[in-house]
Amino acid sequence: MNILGIYGAFDWNARESYHPSLKINTWVHDSGVTLIKNGNHICSISEERLSRIKYDGNFPEKSIDYCLSIGNLEKEDIDLICIPSMGVDIFFKQLEDGIVHEKIKSIFPNAKIKIISHHLCHASSSIFSSNFNEGTFLVLDEGGTKIFDAHKFHSPLFENNSIGYFNKSKNILNIFPGIDCFNTFGNYYSKLSSAIYGIITGAEYEVIKENPITRNATSGKIMGLSAYGSWSDHEWKDYQLSSDYHMPYITFNNYFSNKKNIFTDIYSFKSPEDMSAILQKNFESALLDYVMELKKSTYLYGNVCFSGGCFLNILSNSLIKTNNVFENVHIPPYTDDAGLHFGAACYGAFLNRETIKLSENLALVGKEYTNEEILKEINKHNVTYEKYNNFLELCKVASSYIYDNKIIGWFQNKSEFGQRALGARSLLMNPTPKENKDIMNIRVKHRENWRPFAGIILDRYFHEYFKENFKSDYMVYSFTLKEEKIEQVRSIAHVDNTCRVQTVNEKLNFQITQLLEEYKKISGIPILLNTSFNDNGEPIVETPKDAILSFLNMDIDYLIIGNFIVSKNKNKLKNKIVYN
Repeated sequence: MNILGIYGAFDWNARESYHPSLKINTWVHDSGVTLIKNGNHICSISEERLSRIKYDGNFPEKSIDYCLSIGNLEKEDIDLICIPSMGVDIFFKQLEDGIVHEKIKSIFPNAKIKIISHHLCHASSSIFSSNFNEGTFLVLDEGGTKIFDAHKFHSPLFENNSIGYFNKSKNILNIFPGIDCFNTFGNYYSKLSSAIYGIITGAEYEVIKENPITRNATSGKIMGLSAYGSWSDHEWKDYQLSSDYHMPYITFNNYFSNKKNIFTDIYSFKSPEDMSAILQKNFESALLDYVMELKKSTYLYGNVCFSGGCFLNILSNSLIKTNNVFENVHIPPYTDDAGLHFGAACYGAFLNRETIKLSENLALVGKEYTNEEILKEINKHNVTYEKYNNFLELCKVASSYIYDNKIIGWFQNKSEFGQRALGARSLLMNPTPKENKDIMNIRVKHRENWRPFAGIILDRYFHEYFKENFKSDYMVYSFTLKEEKIEQVRSIAHVDNTCRVQTVNEKLNFQITQLLEEYKKISGIPILLNTSFNDNGEPIVETPKDAILSFLNMDIDYLIIGNFIVSKNKNKLKNKIVYN
């Protein structure tokens, strides 16, 4: 069976928060498409990578064509379309008016259509990307959709926390939508982080809400800022844990009320750094209490799958791991709404009793571009290049550039799916000079100077540099640097000496591993500064054209793309082939 998971607005503008004539909410973000062909996960892509509109939530026409092309399929070949429900009223109106089904049928005439709840798609994205046969799961986000019964959307309940049990071999997946209006972790963090960011920038909350790029990014910005602040024991606790309804639930005391920010009013004498620290402390401590109570009550046990936007918070993820709350934990690299279409397609395959076969690397599931495609694009631009028929020699040269403190764009392998660059579409830099953080933030990425950068490390050296005893193939955890190693990696050490890290090896990502091996030989350090290959406010590059244009427009030194090293130095020969 050929299955497409499709997420995105249908006949409305997803970048607007509110429909003026219908007077209903309309904002959708992170649209995209996943293709599963006879149980095989062929590809996943976010529409923003192709439209070049950050957080694009509009109907993913380009993503559909992209996935069909990779799968060598026509639109008439698709048997099932799985659509995640959306947390906006206009979706339900279009559903009731038949517009959703009409649009899908006009494109895919032979396909059946299934609407799947938002949280069930989140849960499936984690369950079916894990190697667990049996386990439990928790979904937490800013808000899912109205909970439906028998595909009729009439329930007043609203998804914001869901738990459940699964057993793949027995074809069981049971989801319980939690207690409505409690456990509002996503709303709490999102709204208060936006309010704090508004204090920093002087922007009103409504202004931030109307800007899709800022609205989506504030939580991550404030999480980074929290390390600069402090709190007192009597100041920070802003939540209560109860079990009055035979299930643990969290209520946050200070919350948005009539557009008035109670939290920032109470802490108005505090700096944004301290308010960020208090917010982060509340969030992660409340989350730890909540999952421990869920374990105590046996709602969560054994193998646990987490999903939803709340699990982009690497600090709270790490707190759960370091406290050894569960035997095994899985968080996918697309835990937020970007992963909804993947979860929807997986759930469709699950209902069809198909065994879902995934790539070894869960994140590298886009297109891999050939050297012929790359060279064709290179020749369209006024750049010089050298081609290396021996990839190891290319890595030796690239690592020497990085060691000399050059900044390189790195374009290799299949493109990543998810919010983070994981060694396929990255900007890489020497991790040692402390000033490299400011150079990358201010000169290259044009973003706030407090924001830290991630590291990418050969996994066999991980325990030499970090105190924790678990790794992170997909950069979903934060780690504490050992004191004796901090000076080696000053540009990726955050102010509290923590670091978001991706661990790599040849099995999961051959190309970036080869580069790190060569860098280790000349520097003695198995780590590089790694950030996404994009400028501030832009999506991560997807195609060779995107990479070359970004390279030309950004203040970086070299582009390593396929078997080519591209330079802006016009004094060199137009091209050169290295036959090593």
